[in-house]
Amino acid sequence: MPKVKVTNGDQLQKEINRLKKRSRALENELGERIHYFKGNYGKMALNSVLPGSAKHGAMLGMAGRIAKIAWQSGKFKSFTTSALMTALEFAGVRMGMNLFDKFRKSRSKKKKAKAAAEKEEE
Repeated sequence: MPKVKVTNGDQLQKEINRLKKRSRALENELGERIHYFKGNYGKMALNSVLPGSAKHGAMLGMAGRIAKIAWQSGKFKSFTTSALMTALEFAGVRMGMNLFDKFRKSRSKKKKAKAAAEKEEE
């Protein structure tokens, strides 16, 4: 974009008109991009979660519809929720136990090192 040095009213009006046209063109381009995004949002979201899913779109679409129907079922929804909560609780307990074991072992090592240092001083 060339910079135009405006020195009189006529040039100012021409520059205003040029910038308005540019603004409309950019608005139209943005509108086209938004329409594209709206049309492909589902595919892009699925592809970001499951890379390569765009190649198998029809099969995943069918699986998605089946999952949607199953999710609307109260029994399946409660089963899935309880299974997920159980898995998360198990993972949390495992992680908590691992952290506790690491903490306990590090304290034990420090105590042993301190006791060995005290023995050497004697």
